[in-house]
Amino acid sequence: MIKKFAITFMALSLLIVFDAILLAQETWTVTTQNSGVNVTLNEVCVDRKTDNVWIVGNEGTILHSGDKGKTWKKQESGVTGALHSITFVNDKEGWAVGDSGTIIATIDGGTTWKKQNSGITEKFRGVFFANNSDGWAVGEGGKIVATKDGGSSWAAQTSPTNQPIEAIHFAPPKPGEVAVNNGWIVGGAGFIGNTSNGGRNWLPQKSGITDPIYGVFFDSESRGWAVGKLGAVLRTTNGGLTWDHSAAAAAQSKNLYDIFFLNAAEGWIVGSGGKIMHSTDGRNWDSVESSITKTLWGVAFLNLFEGWAVGDEGTILYIKSSQYPVEPKGKSTTFWGSIKKQ
Repeated sequence: MIKKFAITFMALSLLIVFDAILLAQETWTVTTQNSGVNVTLNEVCVDRKTDNVWIVGNEGTILHSGDKGKTWKKQESGVTGALHSITFVNDKEGWAVGDSGTIIATIDGGTTWKKQNSGITEKFRGVFFANNSDGWAVGEGGKIVATKDGGSSWAAQTSPTNQPIEAIHFAPPKPGEVAVNNGWIVGGAGFIGNTSNGGRNWLPQKSGITDPIYGVFFDSESRGWAVGKLGAVLRTTNGGLTWDHSAAAAAQSKNLYDIFFLNAAEGWIVGSGGKIMHSTDGRNWDSVESSITKTLWGVAFLNLFEGWAVGDEGTILYIKSSQYPVEPKGKSTTFWGSIKKQ
């Protein structure tokens, strides 16, 4: 019995060491994909179940790929102003928002897009949908609008700020629950706001900084991150009651514009000067090298091993792990949607 236990323990120990070696040896390649456009691309959104990827940008640009970016096709948005944020809840239903209170929606994966009436004229910078009914859009002047019918009607919610709101994100519901109630907004002058009732009430939180915050992501009602000007990375483990903040060394004082997490540990950040950062523990960040120096505005990952970053002058970067397609044991590919900004 003792001998059997010793052999089992040794086997498990070797397995753990082997996995640790694999993780330590992980490297990332960053390659440019041909977008076919020369406008600023502001946000990227993925549907993990079908490998569909969408990108929005200036001049009403919407790009779509169903083959992991080998080819990108332009979709007709029906608008000419900049689109700043996009979200899909499945491979068919999605929304994009942008200049002059623009909200457009699709029910066929982007083959056709139709305008929705937001009721405002200010620029929208972020959008989030929890399902095909409940959604929010945020933007200039602290504007927040919400829908409970997929965008057939939008209504203003009382905002706790007049600062531009750069991004919005809601935590996934607890196991066994359906309603999505806990959300966060971030914006100018270090603003962070929170709701615990789906936006009926928004209350300010103390970020501890005064510079703009551009991106936010929560993977639970307690754990979240935010990023901003001059390399600021903020983290909370109590729903934003307190935020730990620092200028991450890997950021090299670059402005950080978007953040995306696959689970509690695996995260990505992009920003000015082509900055790409990766975390494997949700706390520490390392730079991922590339030859790109253009500003990157958006990032999203399809799984643990491949994702995209988008930015100025039609830039699309495909980021791939050296471990692809072998998945490290004990790592989940489950993640909750990501939205933002510019």
